[in-house]
Amino acid sequence: MLYEIMNAQNIADQNTSRLLNVSLVTVPSSLTFISEYETDHWCYTANHRQDGDILIGSYNGIQLLRRDGNELSEYSTSEKAVTGVIETPQNVFILHREGDISKVDMCLAGDITKRQQLSQFDRTSRGVAVLAVSDRHVVVNHPDTEQLIIYDFITKQTETIYPDVYPLGLHFLPDGHLLGVGGDKLIKYKVENGKLNTVWTCDGVTDGYSVCTDSNGLIYLSTLTDKTICIISPIGKAFLD
Repeated sequence: MLYEIMNAQNIADQNTSRLLNVSLVTVPSSLTFISEYETDHWCYTANHRQDGDILIGSYNGIQLLRRDGNELSEYSTSEKAVTGVIETPQNVFILHREGDISKVDMCLAGDITKRQQLSQFDRTSRGVAVLAVSDRHVVVNHPDTEQLIIYDFITKQTETIYPDVYPLGLHFLPDGHLLGVGGDKLIKYKVENGKLNTVWTCDGVTDGYSVCTDSNGLIYLSTLTDKTICIISPIGKAFLD
């Protein structure tokens, strides 16, 4: 099942607007339910394309929800158990599982049948791996070993590391910094030479497992237990939950 929500009300008065870095942004005070869509199987991931459409990874492949549409359409059934699908201007990156192996493919955006495998790793559990992509790196978490796999587009090298805090959710910011949420923490990293250097840490993110941002740089975290969405500033300070 895919749920679509939007900001219902904004905090806009002088007392509640916050200055974040050098930009004045409006912090949403609530989110409202818009609609729901029945996927053909388990829905693992959903990511916006630049045109506003949404790519949805599910057990049976990839589906597409157009920004002006009201139903899901088939995008690809060439791969199963798709737990990550991210489109960039030139490519579509797909993380999927085949039996006891998870694979990361880089496909041509205009023709996803033209693809290159970037990495693969053995699987022993049913844990869901997630994917993050920047201009320089592809990062995947490994649920079985609690490692991160980092692929560098420039060096063509793959590094495998054990982070201090294993992230369940990953998201790259436009400036190339990486957000990771897990272990009741949200951490912002700088990725350098196959290693993660911590920029800041936000504690108290109980059971956080998924992370994304909006055009203002606000960070949205979803949690496993109480099904809340936490809103974090770009400098790692909590606003709302």
